[in-house]
Amino acid sequence: MNTKKNSIFKNIVHLFYSTILSNVLNAATLILLANYFNSKNYGIFSVALAIAMVMNFFTDLGVSNTFLREGTKKQHLGKAFSSYIKIRIVCTILTFFVFFAGIQILYKEQQILYMVYSLMIPMVIGLAMQSIGITYFQLTERMQFIASIKIFSSVALIISTTMSMGLKMDVHSAAFLYGFSYLTGGIYSLYLLLKKAEIKWKSPFEKQLLTNLSPFLISGLFIMLTPQLGPLVLEKTLPLALVGLFAVAYRIPSALYQIPGVIAGAFFPLLFKRYNQGELAEHTRLNILQMKIMSYIGMCMTISMFYLAIYLVTLLFGAEWGSAVHPLKILAFIIVLQGFNIAIADGLTTRGLQNRRTMVQFMTITSGLVSFYFLSVNYAVAGSAFAVLTMEIVSFIGYVAVNPEKRTVFFKVILPYGSFFSVSFILMHNLLSKYPFIAMISTIILVTGLMLILDKDIKQLILELLKKKNDTKHLQDGRQKENGKIAN
Repeated sequence: MNTKKNSIFKNIVHLFYSTILSNVLNAATLILLANYFNSKNYGIFSVALAIAMVMNFFTDLGVSNTFLREGTKKQHLGKAFSSYIKIRIVCTILTFFVFFAGIQILYKEQQILYMVYSLMIPMVIGLAMQSIGITYFQLTERMQFIASIKIFSSVALIISTTMSMGLKMDVHSAAFLYGFSYLTGGIYSLYLLLKKAEIKWKSPFEKQLLTNLSPFLISGLFIMLTPQLGPLVLEKTLPLALVGLFAVAYRIPSALYQIPGVIAGAFFPLLFKRYNQGELAEHTRLNILQMKIMSYIGMCMTISMFYLAIYLVTLLFGAEWGSAVHPLKILAFIIVLQGFNIAIADGLTTRGLQNRRTMVQFMTITSGLVSFYFLSVNYAVAGSAFAVLTMEIVSFIGYVAVNPEKRTVFFKVILPYGSFFSVSFILMHNLLSKYPFIAMISTIILVTGLMLILDKDIKQLILELLKKKNDTKHLQDGRQKENGKIAN
């Protein structure tokens, strides 16, 4: 069986195009549904979607991270992988029992109950199946299969949504088809695993997968709750129509900030490997590089969304959703903060400091609950957007404070890159705010120029990549290697 690993660059490319394409398609389905549903039904759909995502976490309980941790130590994954699948099956069954009981207690309105059940049953099963495949291919560093799973699921999603609108189905049937698309992606993930993965079903259970699971469990719970907190809290403080408005504003940045996370997906197994091999200096170097790349991408996306907010809302959702423009501009800044936060947090997790990450996430969720409640009650949707931003700022301060390499992180990444972004944005906004397209392009150019001129490490890395590319081209043009491969 071929288990050849890709280079980190190839993995980033596979994750990058698949994440962009799948997020575009996923966002397109939610935009279509926002136009198809009225604001109240879209609010109910957003609550049902949040519940399904919470359930998806409980089908995992952090065991995917322990599988990644243990898998980097093993030559053969068959035994560990079969144990991992068994745990996921048990967790999924228990999750459905517990959540069915809880939903019946918490929600009495039949319209909400029908929407929740229509969406969550196929969606949760499908997400669990997809997650198993994605985790396996992440560990084996073959991200092309992750790309195909994401794209397959997203294509199924856009087809089913278009079908439900074309046939003028009721909202519950449309929600079921939305969830069923994820189940289709899960079946495809299972098909790839049966072809590519070694699974030893009769092997003894690997207890190491449950060792030190609790920090990953608690941390994963907080990571999952962060984007779902808004609809779950606002459903109690705002009319469902305003919940729908917040969901529309939040939908764009929540889709886009997964793009910097692509870099994290490629670096994560490598960081684990370097730490497990005792190469702390190399671990720090890779993590710093990850922070720089992710923060730069986050900056460019924040700048673009801020200046294009009015066009994005009008074009994607229609003029009737114009009230979402102001909260979207506020929410744009969560992307640049996420670029820093995810990378710094991954550095903690892969150094065995998951407890510190969990502590910061607890502070973040606590601040989020308080902020969402009070700011939404007093300032409605704009207040809810500021609550999301507050959570990211709390995370940012916390992750930096508990990082053992905080001085290196601060002086090599946060201070220079924060300055690049702040100076560029403030200067160009004051000069060119009346011309949003020019301001956007000018700010991105200035940020990029400052980074290339003042960050010697990045400049050196780019020169090395260009030199390597030229050397490889000359080698390919000059002679054919005996094994037909060019060494990375």
